[in-house]
Amino acid sequence: MIYTVISTLNENRIESKKRDCRIIRQPLSLLPKEICEYIDRAKNDSVRAERRLVYTTLLCSLKAFFNIDKIKLERTADGKPYLLDSDIHISISHSDGTVAVAISDEGKIGVDIQSQINEVREERLKNRFFADLTVDNNDIGVSYYFCEINNSVAELYEASLPYAEDCFTAKWSYAESLMKMSGGGFGDIGELNRLSKISKSEIKELTLTDKYILAVSCRDKE
Repeated sequence: MIYTVISTLNENRIESKKRDCRIIRQPLSLLPKEICEYIDRAKNDSVRAERRLVYTTLLCSLKAFFNIDKIKLERTADGKPYLLDSDIHISISHSDGTVAVAISDEGKIGVDIQSQINEVREERLKNRFFADLTVDNNDIGVSYYFCEINNSVAELYEASLPYAEDCFTAKWSYAESLMKMSGGGFGDIGELNRLSKISKSEIKELTLTDKYILAVSCRDKE
């Protein structure tokens, strides 16, 4: 199964049909020491808040869907996080106060959430990146949830998200999810077309205070 869980520091919440609601009651403020140290190294308060929300959401998601309540988090040389001594694959992302966590027991996973890229930035970037990349948007069976966290209680509601229309932000987020799946970074741009051929992806749209694109990619075949 592949789950993607979204949390936000903004006041708006994602519209949910509440087909499935999972309530997690446990102390959510006690993050592992190494995660707290990573959060504290953030350059400013807003990034620290996003990082804290990312890892709290990760812990809630692992507990809700795989009954995992203690983790040991490590990072590859490229900075990709992974769970030590676990078959569960994870990926995390955050943008402008909203975070996304993807967890899977089916293999490598990559997630990216990106607020809408404005026209000025798009014009500056579109000819530098992804000019020849075609977005491949499939139904890969991801279950989406929105997570509300309040002290020691987390409520996860199933969310229904529309597919994203083709735009530069969708292409950017798609490429990021592929790179996060593989464990590389934007230094591996030459890998994108190869990765797109051996992967499947869903690119969704969500609207809170701002519009976001959410991309999830998984390995299709070796």
